[in-house]
Amino acid sequence: MADCPRIVLWDIETTHNLAAIFKLFDDYTSHENIIQERYIVCAAWKVFGEKQVHTVSVLDSPTLYKQNPHNDRHVVDVLHRVLSAADVIVAHNGDQYDIKFAEGRMVAHGLAPLPPIPSIDTLKIAKSRLLLNSNKLDYLARYFGFGKKVATRNELWLRVLQGDAKAIRQMVTYNKHDVVLLEKVFKKLRPYAANHINRQLFGQMEGCPRCGSRHVQSRGTHKAISRTYYRFQCVDCGGWYRAVKPVIARVVSRIL
Repeated sequence: MADCPRIVLWDIETTHNLAAIFKLFDDYTSHENIIQERYIVCAAWKVFGEKQVHTVSVLDSPTLYKQNPHNDRHVVDVLHRVLSAADVIVAHNGDQYDIKFAEGRMVAHGLAPLPPIPSIDTLKIAKSRLLLNSNKLDYLARYFGFGKKVATRNELWLRVLQGDAKAIRQMVTYNKHDVVLLEKVFKKLRPYAANHINRQLFGQMEGCPRCGSRHVQSRGTHKAISRTYYRFQCVDCGGWYRAVKPVIARVVSRIL
């Protein structure tokens, strides 16, 4: 029986830097002026195919929170374990922001590097394959009819920076909803993903390599440089793929 890949959809919420400045406009701020380093206030994740959205925040370690509400060590520890156990991770702008920010906090807390984990970035898929007015998660969710992000105001982010527990709980709600939208957008864009999941690595030798469905149809052939392969389209997710083994070996002659 084939095992299913553990696909983890995830998102983090981070704070501002707290820094000393002389004026509001056109003022360079040195790193020496940082009073409070930005950190991960909460993270949310969901295993694809499961119902529950999981979260962790600085509030979940009462001892650390009481000592210093800006200490994200517990959040980073949990996130490190969650990502390390994933076969594939999915995030929106995750390659450019979330994973780099998270690993920056992990190294700050002395944690080992994450293992190499295949990453699917829904922002990259939208940007490379679709010409839309925006590639933001909120826009994509609205465009596809999935709803919209939870509205937040700058005042909420400032209260989070001050360690306000009520504001942090509101941020967790915001974070969770982002993951719900992310999953819906991922399912919509999955047929367009170039770096789809190779399910043959998990024991599935037949069917769609993206969604795992065996409801596929043969649709012509794909001709590579020296081989021809049967081409298939998944009836469920719409994605295209080719057979692993060639059906026709074309002889390529070389003129000396």
